[in-house]
Amino acid sequence: MTGHFELTEAHHEHREEVRQFCKAEIDPYVETHESEGTFPFDIVETVGEAGFNGVQYGTEYDGLGLDYRSYAITIEELARSWKFLAGTASICGSLVGYPIHEFGAEWQREEWLGSICAGDWIPALSLTEPDAGSDAAALETTAERDGDEYVIDGHKVWTTNGEVADFVVVAARTGDEDDGAGGVSLIGVPNPQERDGFDVVRDIPSMEGEAAIESEIKYDGLRVPAENVIGEEGRGFRYVMEGLDIGRIGTAAQGVGVAQAAFEASRDFADEREQFGQPIREFQGVSFKLADMATEVQASRLLTLQAAAKRDQGERVTQEAAMAKAKATDVAMDAATEAVQIHGSRGYSKDRPIERYMRVAKGMQIYEGTNEINRLVVANQLYE
Repeated sequence: MTGHFELTEAHHEHREEVRQFCKAEIDPYVETHESEGTFPFDIVETVGEAGFNGVQYGTEYDGLGLDYRSYAITIEELARSWKFLAGTASICGSLVGYPIHEFGAEWQREEWLGSICAGDWIPALSLTEPDAGSDAAALETTAERDGDEYVIDGHKVWTTNGEVADFVVVAARTGDEDDGAGGVSLIGVPNPQERDGFDVVRDIPSMEGEAAIESEIKYDGLRVPAENVIGEEGRGFRYVMEGLDIGRIGTAAQGVGVAQAAFEASRDFADEREQFGQPIREFQGVSFKLADMATEVQASRLLTLQAAAKRDQGERVTQEAAMAKAKATDVAMDAATEAVQIHGSRGYSKDRPIERYMRVAKGMQIYEGTNEINRLVVANQLYE
């Protein structure tokens, strides 16, 4: 595991570009969507048009043709403004986009990945089931071959953006149950809402808020062409695991962005808020909190960029991504908690985004593998 990496001037310029984009295109509209609970179709499309759905993918697929450090920077800055959008962009670039880019047929890259990167399609990964979460190899959803088609049957939960998705990647068992992870394949489903056998049961209420969509979906005889299998049949679990490495870099970057936002809000509030005739930042109990927050945010950022830099070298980053994900999202939760404390009653109120930082930070500690699972991944890697 190498600790060396660097950011070029181009990386810093890219960060500033994304930050200015967020200031103009996202910041003015976040609270409206949050308070009204409306899905931001227009902003999601704008993020795609800017190229932020496919930062690390080639321009031939409507990506930006940059590297994974630029991907991490992009997701961090989006999360600093609104974690919701960072999560959607991260799905585009990792759990959905990565398997297509690395293992899919060229027509799938051109048609599917291109539509995702351009912002024309909202993608979703349909992986988690009622009885298969961290143990993804225990999937029960099946895809039976019938001539030149697959017929998908099963029950999925926590399919992010499933209800509004233009394209869903379904993880389904195409082999025998005894095959375990080796019997799982990934199947692309364009325009799922228009197909018989795709039933959105409900939008699962979550702490992230009403604007977020977490769908429970039942597949009942959904038919798709056999050519829609991504890569090789039976290797879907491996593709998901590799995609999770990238997704965990993205989730770590989300953690850094939320923690940075919580820190900045707390720093500014502590300078403005006066008690007993002086700004509260002059009280050691507050200043030490701010110092710890700043230190932990930077440590998380460095871990995240280190993982991204190693991936830029073409190496697997299973350990590094798991480390960064667990650390950065724990830091986001801690920073959000301290931000609420520093803001006092104002932090507890919905008048400010502080309570939102706490809500979304908790989710980041759970998805892309709970932080307990990520620590298990790190521990197992220590002996390889």
